[in-house]
Amino acid sequence: MGASVNQDLVSEGEKRRLFLVLADDTPDALMRVLGVANVQQTRLRSLTAQPDGAGLTIRLEVDDQGDDRAQFLAARLAAAPSVRSVGFGWR
Repeated sequence: MGASVNQDLVSEGEKRRLFLVLADDTPDALMRVLGVANVQQTRLRSLTAQPDGAGLTIRLEVDDQGDDRAQFLAARLAAAPSVRSVGFGWR
């Protein structure tokens, strides 16, 4: 039996950022977003993606690497093809 982590019990030393990405619902939209996260060497902790009308809502939770890195990642995500908008904050 594998161990599970309760995401509500994240310790102070394990701060995380939550990114909400709205994209066109294209076959490659999720892979493009994940490609940006990979190139930026983010440590992905949680991922959900679901169709939302004519679009796709992608929720990424990553380890915090500071404000500058979060802003840079948000800008790179926003520049990805198919991405309509990006928002981010603390988890």
